Amino acid sequence: MGVIYPKKCILCGEALPLAGTGAALLCPDCARAVRRDYRETSGVRIPDTDGAVASLRYTGRVAEAMKRFKFSHYQHYAPWFAAQLTAALTAYLDAWQPDLVTFIPIGLVRWYQRGYNQSELIAADVAGQLGLPLVPLLKKRRFVRKQSARQGKAARTQNIKHAFLPMPDHDLTGKNVLLIDDIITTGATLSAAANTLRAMGAARVYAAAPTVARHK
Repeated sequence: MGVIYPKKCILCGEALPLAGTGAALLCPDCARAVRRDYRETSGVRIPDTDGAVASLRYTGRVAEAMKRFKFSHYQHYAPWFAAQLTAALTAYLDAWQPDLVTFIPIGLVRWYQRGYNQSELIAADVAGQLGLPLVPLLKKRRFVRKQSARQGKAARTQNIKHAFLPMPDHDLTGKNVLLIDDIITTGATLSAAANTLRAMGAARVYAAAPTVARHK
């Protein structure tokens, strides 16, 4: 008989009851903390998009969980982050009327190092929950430096300005696109990607991420 390992809360690591269901869950204390401390309520603005939304503040235990998801092969966190984002999106869907979902790509070197794109995993779950097609529309140019290595909005904007190329054979004429990333910092990445999607014919581009970093 195999050993049964308990599920753990994705924010604090506390063991959860074996009767729990779902790919990634929270303990009661962290569930309350998310509702009390981590909900993003201030609204998000991204230049060159037609609207934007984020569900959680990138701080504390939420930030640590996102880092594990992104850098430490905790891909099973994707459904939880996607569920948080989908809940935030519901207030906008009637107005936005997205036709499809796409995501911010990562470079080939990062892909081979990590083995997955965290934004794609989130986008796939969101698309499934919304009943929309997931369509890879963008690829990243080679030799673009990591955004996390750039300090300040101006440096990040300049670094990422021409970072994305369209995937071939996609006509977005008249389409409303929901573009998903993992974290919004300055918004420069989503802005640059939105401009590429517009050049491909997109009528409107809406940006969304499960977390947003607020800089004081």
